[in-house]
Amino acid sequence: MSVWFSPGEDNSVVHARTDVRVGGSFCVAFRMANGDEHEVNGIYREVLPASKLVFTWTWRSAPERESLVTLRLAPTATGTRMDFLHEQFRDEAERDDHEGGWLPTIDKLGRFLARATHA
Repeated sequence: MSVWFSPGEDNSVVHARTDVRVGGSFCVAFRMANGDEHEVNGIYREVLPASKLVFTWTWRSAPERESLVTLRLAPTATGTRMDFLHEQFRDEAERDDHEGGWLPTIDKLGRFLARATHA
């Protein structure tokens, strides 16, 4: 997570910890290119190894606005498909802000995995 879990190329992970089990938690802090730091945490609600992960998503700066992330993994002929759903946003603007962060983060994850499988 410390390599890829931050939006954008010029952002970095300050710290990341995770306890991937039902009831376990995670916390990730990252620094934006402008120096701003953000921290997000959550609780794992469902953990099915190699197939499904469901967890809450709460920004340290707005703990009252909890949302929910669901990842599903499925084998394909050429690798693995990931279906990603982040829901329960307050409004469309909040949804769009998260989309703007998730897209580059998932892109970085893809590049990280590609390097790891070819190393």
